Amino acid sequence: MDGTARKNYIIQMMKDSNSVKILELSKRLKVTRETIRHDLYDLEKEKLVKVVRGGAILNTPITETPYDKRLDAHISEKSDIADKFVEYIEKGDTIYLDYGTTSLFVARKIKNMDNINVVTNSLPIINELYKSESVKLIVLGGEVRSNEGSLYGQEAINNLKYLNINIGFFSGSGFSPEFGLSNLHTGESELARVVAEHSQSIMVGIDHYKFGNVFVNKVLPVSKIDTLITDSLTDQELIGKLSEETNLVFAQE
Repeated sequence: MDGTARKNYIIQMMKDSNSVKILELSKRLKVTRETIRHDLYDLEKEKLVKVVRGGAILNTPITETPYDKRLDAHISEKSDIADKFVEYIEKGDTIYLDYGTTSLFVARKIKNMDNINVVTNSLPIINELYKSESVKLIVLGGEVRSNEGSLYGQEAINNLKYLNINIGFFSGSGFSPEFGLSNLHTGESELARVVAEHSQSIMVGIDHYKFGNVFVNKVLPVSKIDTLITDSLTDQELIGKLSEETNLVFAQE
């Protein structure tokens, strides 16, 4: 595969997930990491991407990748993160699951667990759990985002007023040691920050593809995160920075 074909392949990958990682591309394309770096810098000169540590992101993405497409991306990483998170849930717990696709993987794994309460703003998670006889489902309500199947706004925030949450589980569009968890949608980010205030423990599940991406809305700084779950392909330098500030857990441990 020549340089032009590689760059076209890279851009197509980024249309699916907004970001790419050098290590992953090197393995897929069977070229050195240095070759991939050169390709990414060429794309950056064309103002198509922004190079970040360990990879690149689409240049100033303004919309989220469609939910269904994200759901089919990086399935093994999301499943492993969900498995690890489930280990922290105890009988009688009240947990919050946000609207991200990783949270839907969690919902699929807990729907037969005994005696847990789930608070959510996600219509896909509601559809996954509402028939479960062992899960008490609490829906926040609010305005519907049709492209995401999620709920947000003042009504959702008001419905949190008298809720106590044992574990709040969050994902997001981007994560970095400097800027923490970030998202594209203002309303979703605001709701997540309020949920965090009502949570005894805050856990974030982020696969390695999202590391180094920074989006306009800050959801949570690293200092507010009790436990961060990621996969083993996350950049080692970033891991070193994060391990000083939060409990870092690898999904396949």
